[in-house]
Amino acid sequence: MFNSEVELDANVNKFLRTFQNESIKVPSHSIISNINIKTPNKSTTKMSKIMFNNEIELGKFLGSIDVIPDAYQAISETTLAYELHTTRSGNTVLAFSSCPPDYTTRFLTGEFDLVSSENLQVVDFIPTKVNSSFSINKAAVELFQQLGDDLKELEHKYINSSLIITGSGLGGYLAILSALRLHHAIDVEESNGSKKTKRPICITFGSPLIGDKAFKSAIDERPQWKFSFLNVVARKDPVATFFSSNTLYKPFGTFLFCTESGGHTAFEDQHSILPVLDAMKFSNEDSSQVYDYTNVLSSIRRKVLYRGSSELDEFNLNSLRAEIKLQLKEVDVLSDITNDDIGKMENQAKLNKRKKNPYEPTKKLNEMKISLTYMEWYMTGQKRKGCGYYDGYKNPKTREEIVGQQEILKHQGRLNQYWKDIVVEKDRMPQKEGAKLRKRWLLGGNNYRKIVEPLDIAEYYKKGNIKYIENRSNHYKLLEKWLDEDKDSNSSEVTRNKAASLTEDSCFWAHVEEALILLRNMVNGGSINADKELEEFEVYVMHEIENYTVSPDIFLKGSSLMTWWNEYKAYKGTAYASEFARYMNNASYDSYK
Repeated sequence: MFNSEVELDANVNKFLRTFQNESIKVPSHSIISNINIKTPNKSTTKMSKIMFNNEIELGKFLGSIDVIPDAYQAISETTLAYELHTTRSGNTVLAFSSCPPDYTTRFLTGEFDLVSSENLQVVDFIPTKVNSSFSINKAAVELFQQLGDDLKELEHKYINSSLIITGSGLGGYLAILSALRLHHAIDVEESNGSKKTKRPICITFGSPLIGDKAFKSAIDERPQWKFSFLNVVARKDPVATFFSSNTLYKPFGTFLFCTESGGHTAFEDQHSILPVLDAMKFSNEDSSQVYDYTNVLSSIRRKVLYRGSSELDEFNLNSLRAEIKLQLKEVDVLSDITNDDIGKMENQAKLNKRKKNPYEPTKKLNEMKISLTYMEWYMTGQKRKGCGYYDGYKNPKTREEIVGQQEILKHQGRLNQYWKDIVVEKDRMPQKEGAKLRKRWLLGGNNYRKIVEPLDIAEYYKKGNIKYIENRSNHYKLLEKWLDEDKDSNSSEVTRNKAASLTEDSCFWAHVEEALILLRNMVNGGSINADKELEEFEVYVMHEIENYTVSPDIFLKGSSLMTWWNEYKAYKGTAYASEFARYMNNASYDSYK
Protein backbone atom coordinates (compact mmCIF):
# COMPACT_ATOMS: atom_id res chain seq x y z
CA MET A 1 0.00 0.00 0.00
CA PHE A 2 1.07 3.61 -0.35
CA ASN A 3 2.97 4.83 2.68
CA SER A 4 4.04 8.21 4.03
CA GLU A 5 6.62 10.58 2.60
CA VAL A 6 9.19 9.20 5.01
CA GLU A 7 8.22 5.57 4.51
CA LEU A 8 7.68 5.38 0.75
CA ASP A 9 5.73 2.62 -0.93
CA ALA A 10 7.80 -0.46 -0.22
CA ASN A 11 7.11 -2.43 -3.36
CA VAL A 12 8.02 0.41 -5.72
CA ASN A 13 11.07 1.33 -3.68
CA LYS A 14 12.36 -2.25 -3.81
CA PHE A 15 12.14 -2.24 -7.57
CA LEU A 16 13.59 1.26 -7.77
CA ARG A 17 16.53 0.20 -5.60
CA THR A 18 17.17 -2.59 -8.08
CA PHE A 19 17.68 0.05 -10.78
CA GLN A 20 19.98 2.05 -8.53
CA ASN A 21 21.95 -0.97 -7.32
CA GLU A 22 22.47 -2.28 -10.84
CA SER A 23 23.71 1.08 -12.14
CA ILE A 24 20.78 1.72 -14.46
CA LYS A 25 21.52 5.11 -15.92
CA VAL A 26 19.35 8.10 -15.14
CA PRO A 27 19.01 10.66 -17.95
CA SER A 28 20.27 14.17 -17.31
CA HIS A 29 16.89 15.71 -18.14
CA SER A 30 13.90 15.47 -15.85
CA ILE A 31 10.23 15.82 -16.60
CA ILE A 32 9.16 15.93 -12.98
CA SER A 33 7.75 19.40 -13.66
CA ASN A 34 5.24 17.75 -15.98
CA ILE A 35 3.63 16.02 -13.01
CA ASN A 36 1.79 18.30 -10.62
CA ILE A 37 -0.02 17.56 -7.41
CA LYS A 38 -2.77 20.16 -6.87
CA THR A 39 -4.25 20.56 -3.44
CA PRO A 40 -6.70 23.30 -2.46
CA ASN A 41 -5.52 24.05 1.07
CA LYS A 42 -2.89 23.32 3.72
CA SER A 43 -4.79 20.52 5.43
CA THR A 44 -5.45 18.60 2.23
CA THR A 45 -1.86 19.22 1.14
CA LYS A 46 -0.70 17.37 4.24
CA MET A 47 -3.15 14.54 3.66
CA SER A 48 -2.19 14.30 0.00
CA LYS A 49 1.45 13.87 0.91
CA ILE A 50 0.60 11.17 3.40
CA MET A 51 -1.51 9.22 0.95
CA PHE A 52 0.14 9.73 -2.39
CA ASN A 53 3.71 10.96 -2.11
CA ASN A 54 5.31 7.86 -3.65
CA GLU A 55 7.93 7.17 -6.30
CA ILE A 56 5.47 6.53 -9.11
CA GLU A 57 3.21 9.53 -8.60
CA LEU A 58 6.01 12.01 -8.10
CA GLY A 59 7.46 10.93 -11.39
CA LYS A 60 10.81 9.86 -9.95
CA PHE A 61 10.18 6.41 -11.32
CA LEU A 62 8.25 7.08 -14.51
CA GLY A 63 9.47 10.61 -15.05
CA SER A 64 13.08 11.41 -14.30
CA ILE A 65 13.95 7.76 -14.89
CA ASP A 66 12.66 6.87 -18.35
CA VAL A 67 13.23 3.16 -17.91
CA ILE A 68 9.65 1.97 -18.41
CA PRO A 69 8.80 3.94 -21.57
CA ASP A 70 12.27 3.22 -22.96
CA ALA A 71 11.72 -0.50 -22.39
CA TYR A 72 8.42 -0.41 -24.26
CA GLN A 73 10.00 1.60 -27.07
CA ALA A 74 12.65 -1.13 -27.42
CA ILE A 75 9.90 -3.74 -27.80
CA SER A 76 8.19 -1.72 -30.53
CA GLU A 77 11.48 -1.49 -32.43
CA THR A 78 12.22 -5.22 -32.19
CA THR A 79 11.61 -7.09 -35.46
CA LEU A 80 13.28 -10.41 -34.64
CA ALA A 81 12.39 -12.80 -31.82
CA TYR A 82 14.67 -10.77 -29.56
CA GLU A 83 17.10 -7.90 -30.04
CA LEU A 84 19.47 -5.74 -28.01
CA HIS A 85 18.88 -2.00 -27.87
CA THR A 86 20.65 0.94 -26.29
CA THR A 87 18.21 3.53 -24.94
CA ARG A 88 18.63 7.28 -25.05
CA SER A 89 19.66 7.05 -21.39
CA GLY A 90 22.46 4.64 -22.29
CA ASN A 91 20.81 1.52 -20.81
CA THR A 92 21.08 -1.84 -22.55
CA VAL A 93 17.72 -3.51 -23.17
CA LEU A 94 17.11 -7.09 -24.25
CA ALA A 95 13.66 -6.88 -25.84
CA PHE A 96 11.45 -9.75 -26.92
CA SER A 97 9.01 -9.06 -29.72
CA SER A 98 5.29 -9.60 -29.26
CA CYS A 99 4.20 -13.06 -30.32
CA PRO A 100 2.30 -13.50 -33.62
CA PRO A 101 -1.43 -12.59 -33.36
CA ASP A 102 -2.49 -16.15 -34.10
CA TYR A 103 -0.48 -17.38 -31.11
CA THR A 104 -2.16 -14.80 -28.89
CA THR A 105 -5.57 -15.83 -30.24
CA ARG A 106 -4.82 -19.48 -29.42
CA PHE A 107 -3.82 -18.37 -25.95
CA LEU A 108 -7.04 -16.40 -25.40
CA THR A 109 -9.14 -19.36 -26.52
CA GLY A 110 -7.60 -21.41 -23.70
CA GLU A 111 -5.34 -23.65 -25.77
CA PHE A 112 -2.41 -23.22 -23.37
CA ASP A 113 -2.64 -24.05 -19.69
CA LEU A 114 -0.42 -25.18 -16.84
CA VAL A 115 2.03 -28.05 -17.33
CA SER A 116 4.27 -29.69 -14.71
CA SER A 117 7.93 -28.68 -14.67
CA GLU A 118 9.06 -32.26 -14.02
CA ASN A 119 11.47 -33.37 -16.75
CA LEU A 120 11.32 -29.92 -18.39
CA GLN A 121 15.03 -29.14 -18.75
CA VAL A 122 14.24 -25.81 -20.38
CA VAL A 123 13.25 -24.42 -16.96
CA ASP A 124 15.57 -26.50 -14.74
CA PHE A 125 17.16 -23.35 -13.30
CA ILE A 126 14.02 -22.47 -11.28
CA PRO A 127 13.30 -25.38 -8.85
CA THR A 128 14.53 -25.36 -5.25
CA LYS A 129 14.59 -28.08 -2.61
CA VAL A 130 11.32 -26.90 -1.10
CA ASN A 131 9.68 -26.26 -4.46
CA SER A 132 11.32 -28.95 -6.52
CA SER A 133 8.45 -29.00 -9.01
CA PHE A 134 5.91 -26.45 -10.11
CA SER A 135 3.46 -25.75 -12.90
CA ILE A 136 4.03 -23.24 -15.67
CA ASN A 137 2.01 -22.14 -18.68
CA LYS A 138 2.65 -24.37 -21.68
CA ALA A 139 2.97 -21.40 -24.03
CA ALA A 140 5.89 -20.05 -21.99
CA VAL A 141 7.68 -23.39 -22.20
CA GLU A 142 7.11 -23.80 -25.94
CA LEU A 143 8.13 -20.26 -26.84
CA PHE A 144 11.24 -20.31 -24.64
CA GLN A 145 12.33 -23.68 -25.96
CA GLN A 146 12.16 -22.40 -29.54
CA LEU A 147 14.83 -19.77 -28.82
CA GLY A 148 17.59 -22.34 -28.25
CA ASP A 149 21.04 -21.84 -26.75
CA ASP A 150 21.92 -18.64 -28.63
CA LEU A 151 19.82 -16.63 -26.18
CA LYS A 152 21.54 -18.30 -23.24
CA GLU A 153 24.94 -17.33 -24.62
CA LEU A 154 23.76 -13.75 -25.13
CA GLU A 155 22.49 -13.57 -21.54
CA HIS A 156 25.84 -14.78 -20.24
CA LYS A 157 27.66 -11.97 -22.04
CA TYR A 158 25.79 -9.51 -19.82
CA ILE A 159 26.39 -11.30 -16.53
CA ASN A 160 28.67 -8.44 -15.41
CA SER A 161 26.66 -5.64 -17.04
CA SER A 162 23.43 -3.85 -16.23
CA LEU A 163 20.65 -5.27 -18.36
CA ILE A 164 16.95 -4.55 -18.69
CA ILE A 165 14.95 -7.48 -20.05
CA THR A 166 11.51 -6.74 -21.40
CA GLY A 167 8.61 -8.12 -23.43
CA SER A 168 4.88 -7.52 -23.91
CA GLY A 169 1.99 -9.97 -23.87
CA LEU A 170 3.26 -13.51 -24.32
CA GLY A 171 6.65 -11.99 -25.13
CA GLY A 172 6.67 -11.12 -21.43
CA TYR A 173 6.85 -14.84 -20.70
CA LEU A 174 10.15 -14.96 -22.58
CA ALA A 175 11.46 -11.90 -20.73
CA ILE A 176 10.58 -13.46 -17.37
CA LEU A 177 12.27 -16.79 -18.11
CA SER A 178 15.31 -15.10 -19.61
CA ALA A 179 15.70 -12.91 -16.52
CA LEU A 180 15.28 -15.91 -14.20
CA ARG A 181 17.91 -17.88 -16.08
CA LEU A 182 20.35 -14.98 -15.91
CA HIS A 183 19.68 -14.61 -12.16
CA HIS A 184 20.51 -18.30 -11.77
CA ALA A 185 23.76 -17.91 -13.73
CA ILE A 186 24.69 -14.96 -11.51
CA ASP A 187 23.97 -17.04 -8.39
CA VAL A 188 26.50 -19.60 -9.64
CA GLU A 189 29.11 -16.94 -10.36
CA GLU A 190 28.62 -15.25 -7.00
CA SER A 191 28.78 -18.53 -5.10
CA ASN A 192 32.16 -19.08 -6.74
CA GLY A 193 33.42 -15.75 -5.42
CA SER A 194 32.66 -13.33 -8.25
CA LYS A 195 32.02 -9.72 -7.20
CA LYS A 196 31.56 -8.30 -10.70
CA THR A 197 28.09 -9.60 -11.48
CA LYS A 198 25.07 -7.33 -11.88
CA ARG A 199 21.47 -8.41 -11.53
CA PRO A 200 19.07 -7.92 -14.45
CA ILE A 201 15.72 -6.21 -14.05
CA CYS A 202 12.67 -7.42 -15.92
CA ILE A 203 9.79 -5.20 -17.08
CA THR A 204 6.83 -6.81 -18.78
CA PHE A 205 3.82 -5.14 -20.36
CA GLY A 206 0.55 -6.99 -20.15
CA SER A 207 2.14 -10.35 -19.51
CA PRO A 208 -0.40 -12.88 -18.17
CA LEU A 209 0.33 -14.80 -14.98
CA ILE A 210 2.87 -17.48 -15.82
CA GLY A 211 2.87 -20.11 -13.07
CA ASP A 212 1.29 -21.59 -9.96
CA LYS A 213 1.94 -21.11 -6.25
CA ALA A 214 5.04 -23.36 -6.28
CA PHE A 215 6.49 -21.33 -9.18
CA LYS A 216 5.92 -18.09 -7.25
CA SER A 217 7.38 -19.61 -4.07
CA ALA A 218 10.52 -20.81 -5.87
CA ILE A 219 11.15 -17.19 -6.90
CA ASP A 220 10.17 -15.71 -3.54
CA GLU A 221 12.80 -17.90 -1.87
CA ARG A 222 15.45 -15.82 -3.64
CA PRO A 223 14.85 -12.18 -2.59
CA GLN A 224 17.32 -10.88 -5.17
CA TRP A 225 15.17 -12.51 -7.85
CA LYS A 226 11.82 -11.54 -6.38
CA PHE A 227 12.35 -7.79 -6.30
CA SER A 228 13.57 -7.42 -9.88
CA PHE A 229 10.26 -7.96 -11.70
CA LEU A 230 7.73 -5.31 -12.69
CA ASN A 231 4.60 -6.12 -14.70
CA VAL A 232 2.78 -3.15 -16.19
CA VAL A 233 -0.92 -3.93 -16.65
CA ALA A 234 -3.38 -1.66 -18.45
CA ARG A 235 -7.05 -1.50 -17.51
CA LYS A 236 -8.23 -2.79 -20.87
CA ASP A 237 -5.54 -5.33 -21.71
CA PRO A 238 -7.27 -8.72 -22.24
CA VAL A 239 -4.07 -10.78 -22.26
CA ALA A 240 -2.71 -9.35 -18.99
CA THR A 241 -5.90 -10.18 -17.10
CA PHE A 242 -6.63 -13.54 -18.72
CA PHE A 243 -5.71 -15.48 -15.55
CA SER A 244 -7.01 -14.24 -12.21
CA SER A 245 -8.13 -15.48 -8.78
CA ASN A 246 -10.36 -18.29 -10.04
CA THR A 247 -7.34 -20.14 -11.48
CA LEU A 248 -4.26 -21.83 -10.03
CA TYR A 249 -2.02 -19.01 -11.28
CA LYS A 250 -0.29 -16.75 -8.74
CA PRO A 251 1.43 -13.39 -9.32
CA PHE A 252 4.96 -12.48 -8.23
CA GLY A 253 6.97 -9.26 -8.31
CA THR A 254 5.46 -5.77 -8.47
CA PHE A 255 2.38 -4.96 -10.53
CA LEU A 256 1.87 -1.44 -11.87
CA PHE A 257 -1.80 -1.04 -12.82
CA CYS A 258 -2.68 1.86 -15.08
CA THR A 259 -5.48 3.39 -17.17
CA GLU A 260 -5.58 5.34 -20.41
CA SER A 261 -6.55 8.44 -18.44
CA GLY A 262 -3.24 8.27 -16.56
CA GLY A 263 -4.42 6.66 -13.35
CA HIS A 264 -1.88 4.27 -11.89
CA THR A 265 -1.03 2.43 -8.70
CA ALA A 266 1.30 -0.37 -7.64
CA PHE A 267 0.80 -3.55 -5.62
CA GLU A 268 3.12 -6.36 -4.67
CA ASP A 269 0.99 -8.66 -2.53
CA GLN A 270 -1.09 -11.29 -4.30
CA HIS A 271 -4.06 -10.55 -2.01
CA SER A 272 -4.21 -7.14 -3.67
CA ILE A 273 -3.08 -8.05 -7.20
CA LEU A 274 -5.60 -10.82 -7.86
CA PRO A 275 -8.77 -8.82 -6.97
CA VAL A 276 -7.59 -5.98 -9.24
CA LEU A 277 -6.96 -8.42 -12.08
CA ASP A 278 -10.47 -9.81 -11.49
CA ALA A 279 -11.98 -6.34 -11.66
CA MET A 280 -10.11 -5.47 -14.83
CA LYS A 281 -10.97 -8.82 -16.40
CA PHE A 282 -14.67 -8.05 -16.00
CA SER A 283 -14.44 -5.22 -18.53
CA ASN A 284 -12.33 -7.23 -20.96
CA GLU A 285 -14.75 -10.05 -21.74
CA ASP A 286 -15.12 -10.84 -25.44
CA SER A 287 -12.06 -8.72 -26.25
CA SER A 288 -9.14 -10.21 -28.19
CA GLN A 289 -7.16 -7.24 -29.48
CA VAL A 290 -3.41 -6.96 -28.83
CA TYR A 291 -2.98 -4.00 -26.53
CA ASP A 292 -0.67 -1.05 -27.26
CA TYR A 293 0.83 0.58 -24.14
CA THR A 294 2.17 3.69 -25.84
CA ASN A 295 -0.77 5.93 -24.97
CA VAL A 296 -1.07 4.58 -21.43
CA LEU A 297 2.57 5.33 -20.62
CA SER A 298 2.27 8.77 -22.16
CA SER A 299 -0.87 9.49 -20.10
CA ILE A 300 0.83 8.44 -16.86
CA ARG A 301 3.61 10.93 -17.45
CA ARG A 302 1.18 13.74 -18.24
CA LYS A 303 -1.17 12.94 -15.37
CA VAL A 304 -2.08 15.82 -13.11
CA LEU A 305 -2.91 14.31 -9.74
CA TYR A 306 -5.69 16.19 -7.99
CA ARG A 307 -6.91 15.36 -4.55
CA GLY A 308 -9.70 17.79 -3.66
CA SER A 309 -11.07 17.98 -0.14
CA SER A 310 -14.44 16.54 -1.17
CA GLU A 311 -12.77 13.45 -2.60
CA LEU A 312 -10.57 12.99 0.45
CA ASP A 313 -13.47 13.47 2.84
CA GLU A 314 -15.27 10.62 1.11
CA PHE A 315 -13.10 8.21 3.08
CA ASN A 316 -11.84 8.07 6.63
CA LEU A 317 -8.32 9.34 6.03
CA ASN A 318 -6.97 7.91 9.27
CA SER A 319 -7.57 4.33 8.18
CA LEU A 320 -5.54 2.02 6.04
CA ARG A 321 -8.77 1.13 4.26
CA ALA A 322 -8.93 4.70 2.95
CA GLU A 323 -5.52 4.32 1.35
CA ILE A 324 -6.55 1.08 -0.29
CA LYS A 325 -9.78 2.55 -1.63
CA LEU A 326 -7.98 5.56 -3.06
CA GLN A 327 -5.53 3.26 -4.80
CA LEU A 328 -8.36 1.22 -6.30
CA LYS A 329 -10.23 4.34 -7.33
CA GLU A 330 -7.10 5.62 -9.06
CA VAL A 331 -7.31 2.76 -11.57
CA ASP A 332 -11.11 2.79 -11.78
CA VAL A 333 -11.78 -0.61 -10.17
CA LEU A 334 -13.09 0.39 -6.74
CA SER A 335 -16.72 -0.35 -7.63
CA ASP A 336 -15.76 -3.85 -8.80
CA ILE A 337 -13.85 -4.83 -5.63
CA THR A 338 -15.87 -6.35 -2.78
CA ASN A 339 -15.62 -5.13 0.79
CA ASP A 340 -14.42 -8.60 1.70
CA ASP A 341 -11.47 -8.29 -0.69
CA ILE A 342 -10.67 -4.81 0.63
CA GLY A 343 -10.71 -6.25 4.13
CA LYS A 344 -8.24 -8.95 3.07
CA MET A 345 -6.00 -6.31 1.51
CA GLU A 346 -6.12 -4.31 4.72
CA ASN A 347 -5.30 -7.30 6.93
CA GLN A 348 -2.45 -8.37 4.67
CA ALA A 349 -1.04 -4.85 4.64
CA LYS A 350 -1.03 -4.82 8.45
CA LEU A 351 0.62 -8.23 8.51
CA ASN A 352 3.28 -7.11 6.02
CA LYS A 353 4.00 -4.05 8.13
CA ARG A 354 4.49 -6.17 11.25
CA LYS A 355 6.75 -8.49 9.28
CA LYS A 356 8.64 -5.62 7.73
CA ASN A 357 12.15 -6.85 7.15
CA PRO A 358 13.65 -5.34 3.97
CA TYR A 359 16.07 -7.58 2.15
CA GLU A 360 19.35 -5.85 2.93
CA PRO A 361 21.71 -8.83 3.29
CA THR A 362 24.92 -6.84 3.45
CA LYS A 363 23.58 -4.56 6.17
CA LYS A 364 22.32 -7.52 8.18
CA LEU A 365 25.64 -9.32 7.77
CA ASN A 366 27.43 -6.24 9.08
CA GLU A 367 25.10 -6.18 12.10
CA MET A 368 26.00 -9.79 12.80
CA LYS A 369 29.68 -8.88 12.60
CA ILE A 370 29.11 -6.51 15.51
CA SER A 371 27.70 -9.36 17.61
CA LEU A 372 30.61 -11.55 16.54
CA THR A 373 33.02 -8.82 17.64
CA TYR A 374 31.50 -8.96 21.13
CA MET A 375 32.09 -12.70 21.11
CA GLU A 376 35.72 -12.16 20.11
CA TRP A 377 36.21 -9.64 22.92
CA TYR A 378 34.80 -12.16 25.36
CA MET A 379 37.12 -14.84 23.99
CA THR A 380 40.15 -12.55 24.33
CA GLY A 381 39.16 -11.64 27.90
CA GLN A 382 38.89 -15.28 28.88
CA LYS A 383 42.33 -16.04 27.46
CA ARG A 384 43.82 -13.17 29.46
CA LYS A 385 42.43 -14.78 32.59
CA GLY A 386 44.27 -17.96 31.64
CA CYS A 387 41.21 -20.16 31.71
CA GLY A 388 40.53 -20.49 28.00
CA TYR A 389 37.51 -19.51 25.97
CA TYR A 390 35.71 -22.85 26.09
CA ASP A 391 36.28 -23.76 29.73
CA GLY A 392 35.80 -20.23 31.01
CA TYR A 393 32.36 -20.20 29.39
CA LYS A 394 31.47 -23.70 30.58
CA ASN A 395 32.53 -23.14 34.18
CA PRO A 396 32.24 -19.48 35.22
CA LYS A 397 33.70 -19.04 38.70
CA THR A 398 32.82 -15.49 39.73
CA ARG A 399 29.65 -13.39 39.67
CA GLU A 400 31.33 -11.10 37.16
CA GLU A 401 31.94 -14.04 34.83
CA ILE A 402 28.34 -15.20 35.17
CA VAL A 403 27.00 -11.71 34.33
CA GLY A 404 29.37 -11.48 31.36
CA GLN A 405 28.19 -14.86 30.16
CA GLN A 406 24.55 -13.73 30.26
CA GLU A 407 25.39 -10.78 28.03
CA ILE A 408 27.22 -13.03 25.59
CA LEU A 409 24.21 -15.35 25.43
CA LYS A 410 22.22 -12.55 23.74
CA HIS A 411 24.76 -12.21 20.96
CA GLN A 412 25.12 -15.97 20.72
CA GLY A 413 21.35 -16.39 20.25
CA ARG A 414 21.17 -13.59 17.68
CA LEU A 415 24.02 -15.07 15.65
CA ASN A 416 22.59 -18.57 15.79
CA GLN A 417 19.19 -17.46 14.52
CA TYR A 418 20.67 -15.35 11.73
CA TRP A 419 22.94 -18.10 10.39
CA LYS A 420 20.32 -20.81 10.74
CA ASP A 421 17.97 -18.69 8.60
CA ILE A 422 20.68 -17.97 6.03
CA VAL A 423 21.69 -21.62 5.72
CA VAL A 424 18.09 -22.81 5.42
CA GLU A 425 17.47 -20.27 2.66
CA LYS A 426 20.62 -21.20 0.73
CA ASP A 427 20.15 -24.93 1.18
CA ARG A 428 16.79 -24.70 -0.61
CA MET A 429 18.55 -23.70 -3.79
CA PRO A 430 19.28 -26.24 -6.54
CA GLN A 431 22.32 -28.40 -5.77
CA LYS A 432 23.94 -27.64 -9.10
CA GLU A 433 24.39 -23.99 -8.20
CA GLY A 434 27.74 -24.97 -6.75
CA ALA A 435 28.96 -23.44 -3.51
CA LYS A 436 25.96 -22.24 -1.55
CA LEU A 437 27.26 -18.95 -0.22
CA ARG A 438 29.21 -16.12 -1.77
CA LYS A 439 32.78 -15.97 -0.50
CA ARG A 440 32.04 -13.15 1.94
CA TRP A 441 29.13 -15.03 3.51
CA LEU A 442 30.99 -18.34 3.41
CA LEU A 443 33.97 -16.98 5.33
CA GLY A 444 31.76 -15.01 7.71
CA GLY A 445 29.59 -18.05 8.39
CA ASN A 446 32.52 -20.28 9.16
CA ASN A 447 34.18 -17.66 11.33
CA TYR A 448 30.91 -17.60 13.29
CA ARG A 449 30.90 -21.41 13.43
CA LYS A 450 34.42 -21.57 14.91
CA ILE A 451 33.60 -18.98 17.59
CA VAL A 452 30.03 -19.85 18.55
CA GLU A 453 29.75 -23.63 18.15
CA PRO A 454 32.24 -24.33 20.98
CA LEU A 455 29.90 -22.40 23.28
CA ASP A 456 26.97 -24.49 22.11
CA ILE A 457 29.06 -27.56 22.88
CA ALA A 458 29.85 -26.20 26.34
CA GLU A 459 26.13 -25.71 27.05
CA TYR A 460 25.39 -29.20 25.72
CA TYR A 461 27.83 -31.06 27.97
CA LYS A 462 27.18 -28.79 30.94
CA LYS A 463 23.63 -30.19 30.95
CA GLY A 464 24.97 -33.76 31.16
CA ASN A 465 24.30 -34.67 27.52
CA ILE A 466 26.50 -36.98 25.46
CA LYS A 467 27.34 -37.56 21.78
CA TYR A 468 27.06 -33.94 20.60
CA ILE A 469 28.27 -34.67 17.07
CA GLU A 470 25.40 -37.07 16.46
CA ASN A 471 22.97 -34.31 17.48
CA ARG A 472 24.83 -31.41 15.90
CA SER A 473 22.76 -28.63 14.32
CA ASN A 474 22.44 -29.04 10.56
CA HIS A 475 23.41 -25.45 9.83
CA TYR A 476 26.87 -26.04 11.31
CA LYS A 477 27.27 -29.16 9.21
CA LEU A 478 26.33 -27.33 6.02
CA LEU A 479 28.56 -24.32 6.70
CA GLU A 480 31.49 -26.69 7.21
CA LYS A 481 30.58 -28.78 4.16
CA TRP A 482 30.34 -25.74 1.89
CA LEU A 483 33.70 -24.46 3.16
CA ASP A 484 35.32 -27.85 2.44
CA GLU A 485 33.83 -27.83 -1.06
CA ASP A 486 35.23 -24.37 -1.63
CA LYS A 487 38.67 -25.51 -0.43
CA ASP A 488 38.54 -28.50 -2.78
CA SER A 489 38.02 -26.14 -5.71
CA ASN A 490 40.88 -23.90 -4.53
CA SER A 491 44.11 -25.72 -5.34
CA SER A 492 46.28 -22.79 -4.19
CA GLU A 493 45.44 -23.16 -0.50
CA VAL A 494 48.46 -22.18 1.66
CA THR A 495 49.87 -24.65 4.22
CA ARG A 496 49.94 -23.31 7.80
CA ASN A 497 53.22 -22.71 9.62
CA LYS A 498 51.86 -21.17 12.81
CA ALA A 499 49.03 -21.91 15.21
CA ALA A 500 45.50 -20.93 14.27
CA SER A 501 43.94 -18.14 16.30
CA LEU A 502 40.66 -20.08 16.15
CA THR A 503 40.52 -23.87 16.30
CA GLU A 504 39.53 -24.95 12.80
CA ASP A 505 37.46 -27.93 13.88
CA SER A 506 34.59 -26.30 15.73
CA CYS A 507 33.74 -29.75 17.18
CA PHE A 508 37.17 -30.10 18.78
CA TRP A 509 35.82 -29.68 22.30
CA ALA A 510 33.09 -32.23 21.65
CA HIS A 511 35.81 -34.75 20.85
CA VAL A 512 37.58 -33.78 24.09
CA GLU A 513 34.37 -34.16 26.11
CA GLU A 514 33.68 -37.60 24.64
CA ALA A 515 37.26 -38.66 25.37
CA LEU A 516 36.81 -37.58 28.99
CA ILE A 517 33.54 -39.51 29.28
CA LEU A 518 35.12 -42.65 27.76
CA LEU A 519 38.17 -42.45 30.04
CA ARG A 520 36.17 -41.96 33.22
CA ASN A 521 33.75 -44.73 32.30
CA MET A 522 36.68 -47.03 31.67
CA VAL A 523 38.42 -46.09 34.94
CA ASN A 524 35.18 -46.71 36.81
CA GLY A 525 34.69 -50.08 35.10
CA GLY A 526 31.86 -48.85 32.87
CA SER A 527 33.69 -49.65 29.62
CA ILE A 528 36.41 -52.17 28.78
CA ASN A 529 36.83 -51.43 25.08
CA ALA A 530 37.65 -47.72 25.07
CA ASP A 531 41.45 -47.98 24.71
CA LYS A 532 41.33 -48.05 20.92
CA GLU A 533 38.98 -45.07 20.76
CA LEU A 534 41.17 -43.07 23.15
CA GLU A 535 44.25 -43.87 21.11
CA GLU A 536 42.39 -42.69 18.02
CA PHE A 537 41.64 -39.48 19.89
CA GLU A 538 45.37 -39.06 20.56
CA VAL A 539 46.06 -39.41 16.84
CA TYR A 540 43.34 -36.89 16.04
CA VAL A 541 44.73 -34.26 18.43
CA MET A 542 48.30 -34.82 17.23
CA HIS A 543 47.18 -34.40 13.63
CA GLU A 544 45.54 -31.08 14.49
CA ILE A 545 48.70 -29.90 16.27
CA GLU A 546 51.01 -30.87 13.40
CA ASN A 547 48.78 -28.98 10.98
CA TYR A 548 48.57 -25.93 13.24
CA THR A 549 44.77 -26.06 13.13
CA VAL A 550 44.16 -25.73 16.88
CA SER A 551 44.49 -22.62 18.99
CA PRO A 552 47.26 -22.54 21.67
CA ASP A 553 44.63 -21.98 24.39
CA ILE A 554 43.79 -25.71 24.33
CA PHE A 555 46.99 -26.18 26.36
CA LEU A 556 46.13 -23.65 29.07
CA LYS A 557 46.33 -25.02 32.60
CA GLY A 558 42.92 -26.31 33.66
CA SER A 559 41.54 -26.68 30.14
CA SER A 560 39.40 -29.73 29.43
CA LEU A 561 42.14 -31.15 27.19
CA MET A 562 44.79 -30.81 29.92
CA THR A 563 42.36 -32.32 32.41
CA TRP A 564 41.88 -35.27 30.08
CA TRP A 565 45.61 -35.67 29.52
CA ASN A 566 46.45 -35.68 33.22
CA GLU A 567 43.78 -38.31 33.93
CA TYR A 568 44.79 -40.33 30.85
CA LYS A 569 48.47 -40.21 31.84
CA ALA A 570 47.62 -41.47 35.30
CA TYR A 571 45.57 -44.28 33.80
CA LYS A 572 48.19 -45.32 31.25
CA GLY A 573 51.16 -45.02 33.59
CA THR A 574 54.55 -43.36 33.12
CA ALA A 575 55.82 -46.13 30.85
CA TYR A 576 53.17 -45.45 28.22
CA ALA A 577 54.69 -44.18 24.98
CA SER A 578 53.04 -42.67 21.91
CA GLU A 579 53.73 -39.71 19.70
CA PHE A 580 51.18 -37.63 21.56
CA ALA A 581 52.42 -38.82 24.98
CA ARG A 582 56.00 -37.81 24.10
CA TYR A 583 54.77 -34.41 22.89
CA MET A 584 52.89 -33.78 26.13
CA ASN A 585 55.51 -35.25 28.49
CA ASN A 586 58.21 -33.08 26.91
CA ALA A 587 55.94 -30.01 27.23
CA SER A 588 56.48 -29.35 23.52
CA TYR A 589 53.21 -27.44 23.56
CA ASP A 590 55.01 -24.56 25.28
CA SER A 591 56.52 -23.68 21.91
CA TYR A 592 53.26 -24.18 19.99
CA LYS A 593 52.50 -20.73 18.61
